[in-house]
Amino acid sequence: MRFSFTHLALWLAGLFTGLASQPACAQVAAPSQGGGVDIVEVTATTMKVSFGINGTGEGRVLAIAAMPDRAPVPLAASDGQFYNASPVYGQGSALGKGYAVYNGKDRSTTITGLQPGTYYYITNAEYNTDGSTITYNTRGTSVSTPTAKAAPLPVELITFSGAIDTRNQATLRWATATERNSSYFALERSTDGSTFVEAGRVAAAHTSSQALAYQWPDPQTLTQPTYYRLRQVDLSGDFYYSSIVALAPKLAVARQLDLYPNPSAGRPVQLLLTGYDGEALTLQLVDGLGRSILSQQLAPATAHYLVPLALPPGLAAGTYVLTVSGSSTPARKRLTLSE
Repeated sequence: MRFSFTHLALWLAGLFTGLASQPACAQVAAPSQGGGVDIVEVTATTMKVSFGINGTGEGRVLAIAAMPDRAPVPLAASDGQFYNASPVYGQGSALGKGYAVYNGKDRSTTITGLQPGTYYYITNAEYNTDGSTITYNTRGTSVSTPTAKAAPLPVELITFSGAIDTRNQATLRWATATERNSSYFALERSTDGSTFVEAGRVAAAHTSSQALAYQWPDPQTLTQPTYYRLRQVDLSGDFYYSSIVALAPKLAVARQLDLYPNPSAGRPVQLLLTGYDGEALTLQLVDGLGRSILSQQLAPATAHYLVPLALPPGLAAGTYVLTVSGSSTPARKRLTLSE
């Protein structure tokens, strides 16, 4: 059989067409770091989680699976596999022994459709993708936790709140309507609203049919916004989380004493106190010979407190010294009265 130039041309054209139809195999690097998972709140059928806080992927897939034996469940995402996610357990793509419940760039979600009193295993996979290929980092930490039992909660929590005092120390307060087989309350603290650590415990009443009030002062002085949650633990070891309380320390304002106008040029004098809010103060004005001209008690209500200086009528022109005394070192300011 003779192979003509025409046949060769047709064969080459077919070859190039076939190569052009093959999809390009893009190289996508896996994220350099996986992301962990933290439990925010658990009920009998739902679970709010945060994840991927330290992950470096442009996106992340969260997967969850029931743990019939309370043993870790394989949930490793496969490179090249795209997963459709649904927050309703069981409705997203199958992933290992579980299901994808989130796929995207956010870092928190609420999973629904869970079974009461069931342990679940949750893991996060960071990924990078170009839209046609995808590569995962599955080395982030995973967690397991049970959902609450369908039975009434052992503790009926009425309120959970917190407040900060002038020293930037927080006190958490909560109240229960009833308690059944309650063991203790654990106060958990966080600086990012995601990763919590236990900071203290308060014993519970075990059993009570009347309203009870509790409080816990945090011994740690707050230097940045801080988040708290209450973990209610019953005698069987089951636990339930409260909502999160966010508290922010009051920024320190440098103390300062100013007089306006100064020299007065015969006009009324205003006193501006900065950073003295809530403190009992004594004002003392003396003349050049040290004689007391004015003595006054004052308690500024705000951090920047402006008040007229009640000078005696007919006070002679000259230089006077105003001293403000309180809980700290006295502050002094010269005042010049002119005609």
